[in-house]
Amino acid sequence: MQIISGVMTHMAALLPVTCAMLLATQARADSTCPDYVVLPSGSAFNIARLIKDAGSPQAALDRARSAVEQVSSNGGCPRSVRRAVCEETMAVAKKAIVALEGCVTPSGSSSRSTGSDEADPRTASK
Repeated sequence: MQIISGVMTHMAALLPVTCAMLLATQARADSTCPDYVVLPSGSAFNIARLIKDAGSPQAALDRARSAVEQVSSNGGCPRSVRRAVCEETMAVAKKAIVALEGCVTPSGSSSRSTGSDEADPRTASK
């Protein structure tokens, strides 16, 4: 009986640690999207924050598409007071949509292997 109680004590001590490690591993495995995208001009779009706010990569993709469609349906950037800022924002948003499409679709992991940032796929795309 002492052997069984000793094993149970060790299992009880390791269970919370094991669960925490599994949850952390799962969270990292689900994070296949880049944290942000950057245009050559330096404009950045924080994809990680959008995903966090939306709750999932698919919801973030839907939000980004909706925002771009809303601007386009209202005449696009030519009607904007700050046309250059609008065009830059639209360009970085469209790049974010492409990145989100890559991590939402099942084949997203294979399309990223051609990038120059192969060491860490969560770095900014350029």
